[in-house]
Amino acid sequence: MPLFPGVDPIPLPAPVWLFKALELVTVTLHFLAVQAFVGALLVAIIWSLRGRASGNQALIDGSGIVVNRLPVLMTYVINLGVPPLLFAQVLYGRALYTSSVLMGAFWISVIFLLMADYALLYVLAGRAKEGRPWGWIGLSCLLLTLAIGYIYSTNMTLMNRPEVWAEMYRAHPQGLNLNTGDPTVVPRWLFMMTGGLTTGGVVFLFLARKKFIAPEAASQFARTGPILILLGVIGQLATGTWAVMAQKPELREALWGHAVFGISVWLWVLAMLAMVAVGLLTLKNPATQSYLLPGIAGAVLFLEVLFGAVARSGIRDLTLLSYGLDVWDRQVASNWVVVGAFLLLFVLAIGVLFWLATVVARAKGVEERYV
Repeated sequence: MPLFPGVDPIPLPAPVWLFKALELVTVTLHFLAVQAFVGALLVAIIWSLRGRASGNQALIDGSGIVVNRLPVLMTYVINLGVPPLLFAQVLYGRALYTSSVLMGAFWISVIFLLMADYALLYVLAGRAKEGRPWGWIGLSCLLLTLAIGYIYSTNMTLMNRPEVWAEMYRAHPQGLNLNTGDPTVVPRWLFMMTGGLTTGGVVFLFLARKKFIAPEAASQFARTGPILILLGVIGQLATGTWAVMAQKPELREALWGHAVFGISVWLWVLAMLAMVAVGLLTLKNPATQSYLLPGIAGAVLFLEVLFGAVARSGIRDLTLLSYGLDVWDRQVASNWVVVGAFLLLFVLAIGVLFWLATVVARAKGVEERYV
């Protein structure tokens, strides 16, 4: 009995490499948005609770500034999350659809968890503007976010284990399965979540230089950003090593020996070391208003997440190949007119998203205070 469903008889409208490239670029952008959200929310909660308890106005203002921007950031998390999922379904549908059905109850719950999460963000922003405490409600929002991330990590690892699918379906055909027997789930989930510290730290470097923010809060952002970057690098190096070592020995050997994926791991390590250098430089001189170091940190961060995404893709490709699913073995009937139109609209859409982000960043306003 074959492990995978039959291949869709409809050929791909573009080469596999193009879908792979699009999946990697869009998933990198999505990961950046997710990590920025997790890291910013975590620190904002801590600042809010500490600020209310001690009466520290800088912490209260800093937490309010962050939480007031989280609903907008969530729109990027959601919209940037759709394209990579669609591209992954095109490339890995025979595995991804199966794992999604096996854990269908949890997979469909993501919609409702996300709706609750999004609604809570507006509650947090409203309470912050009114000067009312919101830290414990924010903790509920963070737990929902972590739960959604865990469900995604579960599905993206379960799709790599076709040998357990039949047994899982026999045990729980209602879609109540979780990939609890896989030693790679937790480290992969923690790897993504600890990345929130690094990405959140880079975001704080930019916030520290934004006008119309109270000087005390700006100083808080400037001091905290480099520390978050360094903590995030330590956390991701630890969880990344754990995630790789949790793979099967033969898979680790194949990964290191692969021309693209093996190199991507070392490039990721180099990018992390570059982040350490940027973190130390900004920690040494946090008061500067120059955007040079935050700009460098943002560029290095993008490369770091991209190289990590390539390594993640390598683990998936090589694992599925060991079971007989070759993602590159697909029938292709390229329609370059349609593909060209799609790519043009895709580039324009990404450009509009970044343009909107720059408009928000440059928007004039009054000095933000959250009493």
